[in-house]
Amino acid sequence: MFKKFESSKSYYSMMVALMSLILISSCGKQSEDAGNGQVTTGSIIVGDLGWREIGTSSSSVMKQNAKAVADIDLPKMGSRCTGFLVANNVLMTNQHCIPSASHANGVTVTFDHVKGVAKSAQKRFKCDQFIGNNRTLDYALLKCEGNPGAEYGVVDLSDDPVGKGSNIYVVQQNCDYYTKRDCDWTKKYSTGQVTKVAAEYSHNADTLGGSSGSPVFSSSSNKVVAIHHAGYGNNGMGRGYENYAVPMHKIVQDIHTNYPSVQLGSGTGGSSGGSPVQSGPKGNDTMEGATKLSGSKRVRGSISSSKDVDFFRFYASSSVKAVLKFTHSKGDLDMYLVDASGNVIAKSESTSDVERFSKSVKAGYYYVLVKGYKGAKGKYYLDID
Repeated sequence: MFKKFESSKSYYSMMVALMSLILISSCGKQSEDAGNGQVTTGSIIVGDLGWREIGTSSSSVMKQNAKAVADIDLPKMGSRCTGFLVANNVLMTNQHCIPSASHANGVTVTFDHVKGVAKSAQKRFKCDQFIGNNRTLDYALLKCEGNPGAEYGVVDLSDDPVGKGSNIYVVQQNCDYYTKRDCDWTKKYSTGQVTKVAAEYSHNADTLGGSSGSPVFSSSSNKVVAIHHAGYGNNGMGRGYENYAVPMHKIVQDIHTNYPSVQLGSGTGGSSGGSPVQSGPKGNDTMEGATKLSGSKRVRGSISSSKDVDFFRFYASSSVKAVLKFTHSKGDLDMYLVDASGNVIAKSESTSDVERFSKSVKAGYYYVLVKGYKGAKGKYYLDID
């Protein structure tokens, strides 16, 4: 038998606590207990609630950046997260939102979940193609249909760390559901500072569960310097001590190494028709627009900007041998072998004037990708057998 409550006040306190637990589980995802002193992926509000609707911002740059931020519906998780476009058809969010490829099934996003925009007018995109994730850095990449970046823009990721005291703002999809359970998690921004720099950043911008995967922007450069993912403490009303974000320069390096076919910051989804390789601007910077090689696979090209990459498509019957020659002192270039699904199956990332690899493959079409290390530029000669 349950002990009878001595007063309606005790009963009310218990019900408030119970409702708080229900709200936490229904709005965003948490990985640990949300009681005081626990680190959770639910995130917390630090002090007084200070976020605002994105439409009230006086900064046109902030509003432009916010267009690329999305409300993510996660049917398998039974929850939601926030994400943002890092390329025309590539969305980034937290790994704990997409812990495996199967969790990408059925994922849809909207960039129009903004106060004043009717639900019927909010365009929804399928972003259910799993590219990859990293549990340690807590990020995941999804490929979207329809190239939403062409309409909503793409954020600029920072390669540089930031210091303690740096001013930031976080764009997120959320509302204070602890105060009003049925509130609308429209697009909002909160401002703050980086309060500590260690393996990850501590910050004091307000967030809640559902803000996981939000971009953390530098207030000075307006580049994404981190991805928000956790908070510390919860007094039962979503208020705690500090929030945490993974430095973006670590994530960018991991993407360059493990997902080099993802061209950050520009149109990975458009097809450009595959013009011949020349110095300067060209159209072979996507798999869809790769330069088609047949017969003699010897080409001359150049990486002409920090965002430039070159794709070459060809048929291989049993093996691929490739040699890339350039002047390392003028720019460090790297080379990757990519299969038809976009997976890197061989790579060469030395510090010499020559990159080379040899790989046994099944008969089919493959791609060689040439790109600069950390934005390096340079001319090269490529030989594929």
